Amino acid sequence: MFELAVNFPIHNEEKSIIGVLNEWIIELDKLKIDYCLVVSEDGSTDKTKFILSEFILKNKRAINNMAEEKRGYTGATISGIKVADAKYILCVDSDGQCDPSDFVKFWNKRFEISDSIIIGNRKNRRDTNLRLLCSKFFGIFHYLMFPNQIKDPSCPYVLFEKKLIGKIDVYLNYVEEAFWWLFVAACIKKKIKIYQTDINHRERFHGITQVYKLHKFPTIFIKNCLGLVKLRLASQKLK
Repeated sequence: MFELAVNFPIHNEEKSIIGVLNEWIIELDKLKIDYCLVVSEDGSTDKTKFILSEFILKNKRAINNMAEEKRGYTGATISGIKVADAKYILCVDSDGQCDPSDFVKFWNKRFEISDSIIIGNRKNRRDTNLRLLCSKFFGIFHYLMFPNQIKDPSCPYVLFEKKLIGKIDVYLNYVEEAFWWLFVAACIKKKIKIYQTDINHRERFHGITQVYKLHKFPTIFIKNCLGLVKLRLASQKLK
């Protein structure tokens, strides 16, 4: 078992993914952690699969969690968590916006998070206006469903002990894309303590997000709201 597994859901990142992974390797090696990188590739249609296959062959710390068909962000993330053989799980996005130099702040708090999670709070968030607008509207609904003090409940920079996932995994397939909104809501529902720490947020290494397009916004909003309603009404008897 590794001490830490870093889970990367990856889709169509051929021009940037090796730079992202290598940047994390440099930072984790500095901290002398026994870690692995879970490569949760999600049915890419560009050269990402080939690039990652080569990377996995050359890196003994890389765990192959690649898929032939697209599972969606939620499916890729959950799958990566489940295959990771590690005490702690760190989940981050693979587009370069998550700064690995911030991880030491999470790691230094690891002994405080038994049965808890640490989530980032993105300072000076570098996303498109549309994505920020989506987050604002959905954040209001999220708060109404699950009142909380979390500043950035959709932040894809989260550290927790793997054993915690057993308490909430029955809830985590209610949405396809807005996984961290649901993850935080599930933690609130199960009364799991959530710590927050400020992080740097950067521009994407390359390209633009394929999810938050204007014509997709109504469908995304409705589906994710329904997912939160389903979670709100779910039985508390589930483990």
